[in-house]
Amino acid sequence: MFPDMKLHHRVLALLTAAALAVTLTACSPVTVAQDMVVAIVQAMGLGSTSTDDGSDELHAPAGGSITFPEGFETVGSFHTLLQDGALYIAFNDISVNKLGNTDYFTVAGSSVNITAYGSTDESLTSIDSYKIALWELSEDGTRATYVPGSTIYIDFSSDETCHTYEVTGLTAGNRYKATVSFDSVMTSATGGVAITGLTNDALVSTEEGDTASA
Repeated sequence: MFPDMKLHHRVLALLTAAALAVTLTACSPVTVAQDMVVAIVQAMGLGSTSTDDGSDELHAPAGGSITFPEGFETVGSFHTLLQDGALYIAFNDISVNKLGNTDYFTVAGSSVNITAYGSTDESLTSIDSYKIALWELSEDGTRATYVPGSTIYIDFSSDETCHTYEVTGLTAGNRYKATVSFDSVMTSATGGVAITGLTNDALVSTEEGDTASA
């Protein structure tokens, strides 16, 4: 049935990951498990988008800029702020053991623009980028589902060069979260992200289901 055994294993892995994702909730004890599923799927090339040059990684093109709001805290491992229809993220030296998760935000339309930059200690890793992905919160607020094709790679730079990409196919009024992760266990990164095209509805916590305003 599967003449290509490699494809056979990839399909089985995808089905297994999908089954796990269905059972995951949006509460704190399983947030890490959700991210592990995404990491496994993407590492196997099942959750990535092919580019024109045939590679499996979708790298956001250079462009755009980020101006953090006055008073926004940029020191510390992971900080977020929702203001004027944009979610701002600042992270410092986060690693694969401390994946960055935002709270759930509400999208205003069918797409969002993600602008980001990042840097790393090149002596500690061979990878040249980190990745951002979106998850959609279920209507009952109990499950998070990975948004297919939403994983974008942000190339590291030493001068905070920004990269921008539009993620489409979203549902206006629904809630999503963003995750920051890596394809290597031997790296850490510092950077910033701005996600625009959002409403100013209060963020919904990924921890206990509480709401938090910016």
